[in-house]
Amino acid sequence: MKKKYLLLFIAITTIFSVFGQQEKNIEDEYSAYFTLPRESLYLHLNKTSYFTGEEIWFKGYTYDKKNQLTSKATTNINVGIYDETGKQLKKALFKAENGVAQGNFSVDSTFVAGTYYIKAETNWMKNFKENDAYIQKIEVFTEQETIKNNVYTDEQFDFQFLPEGGHIVANTLSNVGFKVINDQGKGVSVSGIVYDEDQKQVASFEGNPLGMGKFLFQPKANHQYTAEIKLENGTILTETLPKAKETGISMILNNPFPDKIIINFSTNEKTLAYNPSKQYKVLIHQNGNLKTLLLTFDDATEKIISVPKKDVFKGVNTITVFDNNENPILERLFFNDYFVKKANLNISKLNTVNDSILLSINELALQENANISISVLPETTKSYNPKHNILSNFYLKPHIKGFVENPQYYFYNMNRKKKYELDILLLTQGWSRYDWNDIFGSKPNGLNRFENGITIRGRVNKPTSGIDRLFLHATKNHSARFITLEEDQKFTLENFFLEEGEEIRFSYATKKGIFRKPSMYLRFNITNKEDQISEVILNDTKTTNTASASFSLPKDFIYKNTEVLDEVVVKTDKRTKYRDPILQNGVVTDITLEEYNRFYNITDFIGFNGFYQVSEQLGRVSIVTRRRPQASPVIYFDDVRLLNFNILSNFSTANVERIIMDRNGIGEGMNAGFGGVIKIYTRKTPLFKRGEGEEMYLGSKAPFAFATTKKYYAPKYASFQSDVFQEYGAISWIPELKLEKAQASNFKIYDTKTDNITLYIEGISENGDLISEKKTIQIR
Repeated sequence: MKKKYLLLFIAITTIFSVFGQQEKNIEDEYSAYFTLPRESLYLHLNKTSYFTGEEIWFKGYTYDKKNQLTSKATTNINVGIYDETGKQLKKALFKAENGVAQGNFSVDSTFVAGTYYIKAETNWMKNFKENDAYIQKIEVFTEQETIKNNVYTDEQFDFQFLPEGGHIVANTLSNVGFKVINDQGKGVSVSGIVYDEDQKQVASFEGNPLGMGKFLFQPKANHQYTAEIKLENGTILTETLPKAKETGISMILNNPFPDKIIINFSTNEKTLAYNPSKQYKVLIHQNGNLKTLLLTFDDATEKIISVPKKDVFKGVNTITVFDNNENPILERLFFNDYFVKKANLNISKLNTVNDSILLSINELALQENANISISVLPETTKSYNPKHNILSNFYLKPHIKGFVENPQYYFYNMNRKKKYELDILLLTQGWSRYDWNDIFGSKPNGLNRFENGITIRGRVNKPTSGIDRLFLHATKNHSARFITLEEDQKFTLENFFLEEGEEIRFSYATKKGIFRKPSMYLRFNITNKEDQISEVILNDTKTTNTASASFSLPKDFIYKNTEVLDEVVVKTDKRTKYRDPILQNGVVTDITLEEYNRFYNITDFIGFNGFYQVSEQLGRVSIVTRRRPQASPVIYFDDVRLLNFNILSNFSTANVERIIMDRNGIGEGMNAGFGGVIKIYTRKTPLFKRGEGEEMYLGSKAPFAFATTKKYYAPKYASFQSDVFQEYGAISWIPELKLEKAQASNFKIYDTKTDNITLYIEGISENGDLISEKKTIQIR
């Protein structure tokens, strides 16, 4: 009996084990595939056509696709310039703060006239098969060579029938999408008639100017249908429709309603007879978010499901239908505009001041503050032709795998007509970019980490022992501090932000606390591998709305930004005492051997001043004024403000070159408060010279550091009135402007005497609402 129970227990355990394996369902697989967060990038360029002598200015926006908010996980943005074959020409590292970055590339003499690409990506993006790098085509014009209009002959056309959901089922009402493009990838207007085998008309259709449309018809089993298609140039094409499947289900989605979508599922009698109780699973999903519905026909050939838009997700959603064997059999994309809030920007001219025009901008619809960038160009510009705006880049691009002509068209001034055309586009796109074979297969592993700054690893080789810490001198982005060494005199610095050309400097302290140069090795870990844009991606990122130039660029159209001046030798009186350029009443003390012998530590010097009370306890330093109420000073260490004063504990005066003290801090503004300002500068050469060439620190530059953010400057055009400037010149670029919900923001642009200007505005609000506006205003 015990043996029977044992066998029964084993059998039941085996059944539950198999059942448990089968219970690893679609939802689990889908969620696992999207467990890791996914970043997306958008670059707002000041324009897309450039002359040599100009700068490519850009603002980068990062996006968390699942939560639809600004992504702040990564600070390192790699941006590169590539030639028309995809070969890398330039690459630089840019720092993102609060999800945005800005920068520029010089269009220097190394550029020849032609086509280039700008690409932006993060290291984290490399974890995923789906490429989310931002790539935009740009054009460069030179005085030596001018691009002429391309002439196309022998135009060819590609016509496709694309049934909604992926296939047509016999004896069911089917919705068939279609699109026709020429050999440049542009849509072409068409009309047509569908005939059955007896040449009887069963349907007719007409496409929109983008070459897309749809029509309804009910095919019979084992019948072949043919369409006669007429192009706008009179060309007649004949195409065969896909043959209807004998069994299966079809779907027709209706999305004109403000609060819901209606999905009409149909099947035929043959399918019901084969399995009348068959149950289907319908997943509505987006970037790891999902909603599951169950579908059964209950002996009927039609089932209608209404889905509230508030129950699904903002932007493009994917509907996938699975059979009872969990095989995907239908898929359809649709756009949910329920949560999409349209910005309403108001821009006006305030006045003209000298050579500048003051403009005002405010947002009238959104309820949150926003961060935007603005490109200001002449109204007649031909130089601004990005493939995507920020809406199409974040809402549409992540979900589609085919080429889309002018995707931003659907999101500028979005109205009922454009929503209808967007729905046809999504119908004709077929299946989503995310392949279910990948989703059911291996999952992304996250081996490529989020990069935040540079990781620096080092080891002190000399002195070979007795060193337990190093002094890290202040850099532009980091305060000075002491670094504790491991037992083998190694150390690691993470999240370090060094700019191009900037040194990182280290010293060690002797027993007397005097800095000396260590002998050590340093290794900088940062992703900067040279890469290439593949031909497949270049084909997918081509633009058809970029007009090639057909003008002759005047010589010296852009004046050179620099000129050679005669050498000027400035002689100074070495006895003249240094004066701080900001502090009006700053008392400057150069630390000499005499001062060091009086005050061994810098805190002794500050305390002896009489105005400040200094106390040290267990490495913590407090400095306050002696007057009432007591207040702490603002202290700068090598021009970097200290958040606390602990670094000054036992800090030898021999390591200080100069100290400036101002009790009132006049010139520092509100930063000084009531405690005044103290500025401390470390020595560049030792106070004690034991021998020639003795140094106080070791300095090193990173081989690949962060690009320095530059302030926008307008090119020096020879003429603002020429047709070339009006079509390809730039007026201004405002990369960083904050819109506050309760008030207007003002900004200035250079007055080029242009009558009308167009502002191209992109941005994102604090709660993830996207802003993309094109505004033309009259200046004079």
